[in-house]
Amino acid sequence: MHDSEEDYTQLSRWLSDPRVLEFYEGRDSPQSIDDIRRNYSPRVMALENNTPCFIELDHVPIGYMQFYPTEEKGVWGIDQFIGVPEQWNKGLGARAVRLILRHLFTSLGAIKCVIDPHATNHRAIRCYEKAGFTKVRLLKEHELHEGELRDCWLMEVLATPAK
Repeated sequence: MHDSEEDYTQLSRWLSDPRVLEFYEGRDSPQSIDDIRRNYSPRVMALENNTPCFIELDHVPIGYMQFYPTEEKGVWGIDQFIGVPEQWNKGLGARAVRLILRHLFTSLGAIKCVIDPHATNHRAIRCYEKAGFTKVRLLKEHELHEGELRDCWLMEVLATPAK
């Protein structure tokens, strides 16, 4: 993702779509371009320890992914969504997650990656399992989403030791 009006507009388009917001951020939290610029420009400008990326298909943005080191040494967190509902259920999310995992493990030396989807987001959980994540534990009332505290699964994948 770049510090450009085009990128902020694209992200705002996705984060204003109730179909996307049902699973990411919440339908009660649509984000204007100004909201996106305020919330994401520190990431884009590397002022935060969080790397924002677009997921592209044939050079066209279809989703968003970010990765960041956690407080635990060698452990990285990721968040992602496909922002174009017509591209859901095609395996693109799992493919994108596998690609970012390869980068985190081989280029950044991650030993483990974690993600925490809502327990009711079965499509996301299947996606992450396809990419190699396993459920570790249920995080009760972990995230405020649409005015309710929602349970989330803590999921992880470990780096494969070199042979």
